[in-house]
Amino acid sequence: MSRGNDADIKVRFLRALAFEIHRKRPAIEAMADCIEKEGQRGKHRMMRPASAILASEGFVPALKVAGLVGDEASVILSAVAATGDHRLLSSILSQLAEHHEQAAWQG
Repeated sequence: MSRGNDADIKVRFLRALAFEIHRKRPAIEAMADCIEKEGQRGKHRMMRPASAILASEGFVPALKVAGLVGDEASVILSAVAATGDHRLLSSILSQLAEHHEQAAWQG
């Protein structure tokens, strides 16, 4: 799998996750659904470890294992997720998708 494909998967996944959370779905439920959909597209390798971590450790650790966020972002996302503000969490995930998309274009 090329870097471009990984970036595309990350962008698509984060946007789908942001959309589901914006619709007031619980983050863990929304992420489990998004992981399942990626598996149906044949992109399960990248998300398989995240699925296992989601069940055992939770939402933010699963994002980290999937390579969608780093250490600093995971700290911020943990705080935001704890507040239960679905709009803010959705907005942050959308911005992360934008970041991944711009990074893919830049090289």
